[in-house]
Parts: sequence; C-alpha cells; structure tokens
Amino acid sequence: MVTSLSYLPTELVERIFKFTVAETNSQDWLYNLATLIDFAAFSENKGGVIESFLTGYVNKNLLVLDLTCEATQRSILQLEYRFLRKILPHIDMSSQYIRLSNLETVANKIRNPETEKLIVIFDESSDLAHMDSFSSLTDSRLKIAEFIFCAQDQKSSFYSPLEKLHTANIVSDIDINTLYVDFRDSNIYSDQHFFGIFDPNIFQLINKDYRNFFSKSNQEGKGRPPVCKKVCFPFVETLNLDYMALDSFFNSILRNLTTRIKKFERNNEFDVDKTLNSNSTTTVATLIVKSILRQFFNDFHINFPNLTTLNFTKTSAYPNGNEVTSCCNFIDLSSYVLNKCLSENISINFLFQLHSLKNWSVPKIKEFTGHKFKYDETSFSGSPERYIKSLRGNIKILQEMAINETNDGTCYFRVKLIPEGVQKTQIINWIPYTSSFSDDNDKQRHHLRRPMICLKNKSLKSLTIKIIRVEKCSSIRIQGFYLPNLKELSINNSVCESAQQQKQATNDMSSIEFTSWNELPQCRKLGFSQLKNDSNYVLNIGNLQDHLPNLDLQESFPTFFDERQKFVVV
Repeated sequence: MVTSLSYLPTELVERIFKFTVAETNSQDWLYNLATLIDFAAFSENKGGVIESFLTGYVNKNLLVLDLTCEATQRSILQLEYRFLRKILPHIDMSSQYIRLSNLETVANKIRNPETEKLIVIFDESSDLAHMDSFSSLTDSRLKIAEFIFCAQDQKSSFYSPLEKLHTANIVSDIDINTLYVDFRDSNIYSDQHFFGIFDPNIFQLINKDYRNFFSKSNQEGKGRPPVCKKVCFPFVETLNLDYMALDSFFNSILRNLTTRIKKFERNNEFDVDKTLNSNSTTTVATLIVKSILRQFFNDFHINFPNLTTLNFTKTSAYPNGNEVTSCCNFIDLSSYVLNKCLSENISINFLFQLHSLKNWSVPKIKEFTGHKFKYDETSFSGSPERYIKSLRGNIKILQEMAINETNDGTCYFRVKLIPEGVQKTQIINWIPYTSSFSDDNDKQRHHLRRPMICLKNKSLKSLTIKIIRVEKCSSIRIQGFYLPNLKELSINNSVCESAQQQKQATNDMSSIEFTSWNELPQCRKLGFSQLKNDSNYVLNIGNLQDHLPNLDLQESFPTFFDERQKFVVV
C-alpha cells in the first residue's frame, strides 16, 4: 500500500487519507492509520502535506489511555514497541496521553466534544476495571474501540486483563473492533497459549452465543459485555509458535468446553428458549458446540498483515538451559481423538479448519515449516502387524467421518493446511494407498484407492513428503495432491522400523506410482531422500508421464537414459 500510494497525485492521496481515517468503525482502522503514517515518512514529495494532515487529525480526534505498569510505560515512551512508535509521535503527550495518576488533572480536556476515538494501552498487569473511573469523566460520544496490548515476553497473555473487562462489564454493548498485540521485536516466540488466543476460556471474550448460552451465570452488569472480533499482530514478521499449540487448543475444546456444557446441561442451566430451537432432535450440547466453534472460525479473526515466516518450534529443557528447534505442526489423528470427536459430536472438520489457519490472515507469508500427522502406534513400538492394525482403525474411522461430514458423502477430506503464499514446506506421515492398510473388506479396499485427504494450494512450488510405510516390497500409490504450481516434489519413503523389522533382510524393492487423484501439471522434478539398507524403488515411466506431464525425467533420475525405457530404478 505504501509503495503504490507514492505514484498517485498529492490531491488524490489526501482524499484517500480522509476517506480512510473517516472509517472509524473498520476493524483495520488503527492499522490503516499507522500505514498512512508510514507512507508520510516514506514519501519524499508528498510527505509534508500528509504529515500536516495526519498530525492535525490525530491531535483533534484521539485520546490515549495508558494502563500499563511503569516498566512497560518506560518502554512505550522510549518508542520501543513497533506499533505504538508509529502513532505516539503524532500525539500531544501533554493533553492526549493519559495515565490514571493524572486523570483528574486532564478531566476537562477529556471532555473535548470533537474527540472520537479512545486508544487503550494495557499489559498483563493492567486492571481494565479501572476504566470505570475514566468512563465517568468522558463524553458519551467517545467510542472505546481500540485496545493495544503490550507483550513483554512469550508468556504474556491478554486474556486476564480482558477477562477483568468482561467481568466488570464497563463498556457494555460496544464491541472491540480489533485488539492489537504489540512487541518490541519483529521476530516473536509464543508458547501453547498463543498470548491468550488459545486459552481454554477464550470463547467468553469472543463469542456472543457463548455468553447467551451461559447467561444465567452472568446476570449482573450494564448489559452484554464487549466482544473481541479480531486480534491483530501488526508488525510481526516472524512467528515462532509452539508445535503443540494448535493441537493442545483443540484438545482443550474436547475436554474443557464439552465438560462445562454437559455440566450446565445436567443442571438445566441453559436458557434454551433464547438461544436454540428446543424442538430440534439434536442434543443441546451438540448445538452449542457447533455454534460456538462455527462463530470462532467465521466471526473471530487473527491478522498478521506483515508476517512472512511461520515456524513451529519445540523447546527442550537441558541442565544448562533450553534449546529451541524448528519442527512441524503436530496434528493428532489418533483413534482416541477421532473417537472423542464422535462421542462429543464435534466435527473433525473443525480440527482441519484449525490446522489450516482458516480464520488467520497472512497475506505476505512465504515460509511455513509444515505439518506432521500422528496416528496410532507411531512410536514404532510393537510388531508390524499391530502397527498395521492400528492404522486400519484410524483409516476406517476417518473414512466414516468423511462420509458423514462432507456435503457430497465422499470418503475423503478436502483441506488446505498450507497457507496461500507459502512456496516451500513439508508434510510428515502422509498416508498413500497400499494394500497393507486394507483388510478383506472389499468396500474398504475400494475406499482406500481414493486419498484420505485432498490437499489444495496454488502457491506451493516445492514440497517434501514423508510417507507412512510399514512393510518392505510393497506397492505405493501417491495421491491427494492438488498443487497446480508445484515445481518439485521430494519423497522420503523410509520404512517405519521396529526391532523385528531390523532383523529382516535389508533388500527392498518397491513400486511407486501416481494416481489420477492428483493435479501436478507443473511438476518438473521428482526427488528421493537418501535411501538406507539398499532399498530400491521402481517407477513406471508411462505412469509418470500420464500424471506428471512436465516431469524432466533426466533431471529427476540418474538411471534414465532415453524414451525407450519403461521403468526407472532409484
């Protein structure tokens, strides 16, 4: 936006500015204002005009209420926080920047009838209930719509302060358009709670139906407490997120949310007449869970407008300190999780939406470390027969869930998983079709010839996959990849080793083929990881030409010599 505006005439740019700042109800209003300030600093020929306009607008229309502790305030005033340092230089610190300690002395200035917007700055130690004393001094026209949370470290959480605001019910019936989370660095680390977003109790801060369902437990206050519609991390460029964060959040939904719903249902505490169709044949608990999760993905948004890299990390504790390593996001599809979803009437599609970052906005993302699926018996313990049997159980449950949950009754899931914009990533434990996973049931064997998951992405250019494979000398069908712009596919096809398998013969000759359940028109290179134990893989050239029409056979296979070959061995 900043670069494109520099080519426009000054008069047109000024009109764009006026239109942008006038949209005070927009969820992106404050971020847009900071972006325009960036433009004023960036533009050489228009900077003076725009700078004057911005300063005049900010001085006339904004108030800043700082509720942070003294340590955070010092960092704010030293312009260490990346978002606030865009805005504060345009604020009159003597009249527009307010601390609770000087609230009485600036009371007359607070009542300025032209002031439209209040920006509340807080940290983890803040008690937002103190806004009650501030509200009594403000004009009724003042709209409290912008909150900025100053995070001090990866364990900082905005949940506790906002929960106090919810309890105090100070700004009833006024929604928080956007909660901004500000940092002193563009490269941030987060634990499993993700600064409060993945707190098990987050739904009461973001979900209207959740409030309605549990209304009998919260009758006091001025009215409906504020609902946070969006969380924005404005100038974060690299996010290092705990690899278990998404999975732990889904498990907390399975455990905590469903447990609370059942407790209220047993005690007959739901105000069903106001919130649900009491004539429905579906249970109250099922309707509530679906409504709450649907609103989470459709009405609550997580925005990273400048994020380019999303790393999933694992922290290991050692006597001399902790070590943080990059890894893949953990997706648990074990029989326990699947059966829990079935028993609690929670669609597995919600799990895929969560891991696909459905309600995230990451328009500039380029790097993404990938996903790792977890099924039963993946610790390589036990016999191969037990491992195969466990995987069959996983697959059977997934097939049944897909048939029941997809609109057209197909036995596979259509998922995205990889954010658009990412060009290179990896997936560990992808399930291909292999005869080992099917039993004597003809119906299951027919279903397994189709992919379990269909992955779609338009930006991906390079993908590395590790395939689940439990026996040697088996035929493997790779399928489920709808990646129209993929240039390179690398396959890690190592066998899941157990103590018993290590005693078997090392020679392994397996065939690999692609099925019509793929869309890989631009793939030019097919690679394989370093193979162990003298393993060999046979590929049919005709099959490759049918399903990978642009594949460069000579670049992909050192053993390819000319078109007369029918097979290549790697």
